[in-house]
Amino acid sequence: MFRLILNSRPRRPTAAMAAALINEGLPPGMQPSTLSLVEEHGTYSGRRVNYFRVFDPIRVAERGLQIRRFTDLDRHPNLIIGPGHVEGDGSVVLSKQGKPHPAETPIRSEANRSAHPDDEQIVFPTPQSE
Repeated sequence: MFRLILNSRPRRPTAAMAAALINEGLPPGMQPSTLSLVEEHGTYSGRRVNYFRVFDPIRVAERGLQIRRFTDLDRHPNLIIGPGHVEGDGSVVLSKQGKPHPAETPIRSEANRSAHPDDEQIVFPTPQSE
């Protein structure tokens, strides 16, 4: 029953969560007081924790979505501003989102193999006859 209550509606981030979000760097113009979060009980390394996902309710409403449970954001990871968990002692741990910034994405180009004529056998190995 408590799980149902915990997942029943979004709420505001706590002061500890707000401080962690500010330290991590929020998008320009966002304040923790305008954000919402959803939670879910779980375990992390054998410890009981509360997982959370922070989101901007304005961006959610603009897309015509309703976020009521933690899993409602599974199909919309781009709306998650700060995922993480709260340990039993109240400490807040933010998770990395894993999406690179466009400036960090390297530009790929074809390799110039003219300086390495000896790599033909490595790149295109021929089957060894027995």
